[in-house]
Amino acid sequence: MLRDGRIVFFPLAILALFLASYFFFQSAYQPDTKPVPETELNQPPVLPPAPEPVWFVRFAVENQKSTYYTSYAEEPASASSRGYFLGSGAVHPRHPLNEGGNALEPIIPFGTTIFLAQPVEIQGNWYDTLEINDTGDVNYRLWRQYPYWVDVYAGTVNYYTEKAALEKGIDLIDYHWYEPWQ
Repeated sequence: MLRDGRIVFFPLAILALFLASYFFFQSAYQPDTKPVPETELNQPPVLPPAPEPVWFVRFAVENQKSTYYTSYAEEPASASSRGYFLGSGAVHPRHPLNEGGNALEPIIPFGTTIFLAQPVEIQGNWYDTLEINDTGDVNYRLWRQYPYWVDVYAGTVNYYTEKAALEKGIDLIDYHWYEPWQ
């Protein structure tokens, strides 16, 4: 009989020991949590202000003269102080130099992309946009009646680029561009 009592007593002792340790560790010291102010809970999240919209104006011109030009590899940078590159072009200054104008103030701002109505071919590639990078005909001697004349850059001077520029001749083109609203 003693033996049967030990069999029942031993599991009960283990169970009692387990329950005592469980309750002891449950009631042990817990660090205090930082209270959260109630006002932060009720407030909507703060969002950054929406950016101010940017507006653009579309300008368009029709039947303007278009020519091609080349440059020597050693030439100084263009009027915009960037190098020459295919897909760029030159326009008149805002006012002719012989009337007090400045070659660094083009009629279409430097860096502006103009969108051509008909693509142009430059060294076997077709371009439907040009970036304004230079000023040309600074005294308006060639095309005074075409204020939005465009001179397309055809590459560095060599036999083939000179020949291609001469073959292209003078065309009338239509194009448009966008400028930020001021």
